[in-house]
Amino acid sequence: MNTQKIPEDMQDVRDRVDLMAGRGFTVSEEDVIKEALKTGFQSIVDEKMDGNYYTVRWDEAFHDLQVLGIDNELVGSAKPKADGPDFIKQFETNATNTWFTLDKDALAIIGR
Repeated sequence: MNTQKIPEDMQDVRDRVDLMAGRGFTVSEEDVIKEALKTGFQSIVDEKMDGNYYTVRWDEAFHDLQVLGIDNELVGSAKPKADGPDFIKQFETNATNTWFTLDKDALAIIGR
């Protein structure tokens, strides 16, 4: 299990960017948000499954968060609403609502 704290909101994202810059790494807020959403969604899925049975990854366009099974088959995807902003923009605007949305999506995908 990853013991590093997942950024939960934009202040955490800015803090992580500053921390990484202080260590000589150049990362953008968007980079940190992408990783936070992927890692956070993985944590949500793992919690609902009582273990690490599925793997979460971004699709190639960083639009959908995909859930893959043991044989790398696509089990389902968390997708932003067709008429709304992508998950990255949603996180920037309201991180709490984004986490609630991902929690609901995980429930719908894995049925727990």
